[in-house]
Amino acid sequence: MALPLKIGILSFTAVRKRATREDLMLKRAAQARGHKTRIFLTKHFQFTFDTTSLGLLYRNTVFSQPDVMIVRPSILSDIDLQLSIVKQLQLMNVPVVNHYLPIARAKNKIRTVQILSHQKIPIPRTVVVHNIEYLDSVIDQLGSFPLILKLAQGSFGNGVSIIESRRSLKSMIDLIIASDFAKNNHFLIQEYVREAKGKDIRVFVVGGKIVAAMERRAKRGEFRANFHHGGSVAITDLTEAERVLALQATRVIGLDVAGVDIIRTAEGPKVLEVNSNPGLDGITMATGINVADHIIQYAEKVVKRKKWLIEKETVVMAA
Repeated sequence: MALPLKIGILSFTAVRKRATREDLMLKRAAQARGHKTRIFLTKHFQFTFDTTSLGLLYRNTVFSQPDVMIVRPSILSDIDLQLSIVKQLQLMNVPVVNHYLPIARAKNKIRTVQILSHQKIPIPRTVVVHNIEYLDSVIDQLGSFPLILKLAQGSFGNGVSIIESRRSLKSMIDLIIASDFAKNNHFLIQEYVREAKGKDIRVFVVGGKIVAAMERRAKRGEFRANFHHGGSVAITDLTEAERVLALQATRVIGLDVAGVDIIRTAEGPKVLEVNSNPGLDGITMATGINVADHIIQYAEKVVKRKKWLIEKETVVMAA
């Protein structure tokens, strides 16, 4: 492949902020491989439409299309609205990693568990509820406390709580319903897996291959094992069942780059979540593997495949 490529990194960072540390990790990895790289902040885009074409402006000038755009969708609300920029890029034939639809699936926890369950991929027992009136029935279905309460939209462990009693569950949902964030949101209530002891496994999948895996352990007094909530991380070996599970979960959601969270239970491994915006810090620190470089290498393959398809189509048309 001719070098350098023009690689874009699409950052959904908050309006007040600049590029994140992990955006910069990807940029450095791309530059180390000789590519021209630019971080694009979604807040600076404008869509343009007329009767014959569509396009983009960036910082009020015509958008110079990269060869490939790596998407970092750090978004928690208005998912479909915010992802419209990814759809616009796809309509303009810009290769993206990840695509719009798989990101939307992963960002909606209800859609994720629907797909995983339909594909017979094991997950913790889960009930989705929107009305507090039915909580007693939910509790009866899931059994004894504690239980895990999740919002349908959330990331990095945000919107996840452990609930110790029936009264606490009702109080927590009342509090969430009263907040603006939970408007039109649904609640996922899951069984708590005691034997996991505050640990889970993050498996990093890139282009259909496992490139790294780590064990995450919750800090004392915390049940969430997320690195961003102070959890400790360490390299781990995966069983064959865990490897198969991570690859299956990534494939059915449709992601090119994914962080699959797996919990070890007495019944075997189960998928907790499939993340379209997996963090790079913890996995790099735990394993010593340059995961950002793996993502850049995959982006190179995406561009190569697009060029091959264009050349193939040209040959067919000329025949």
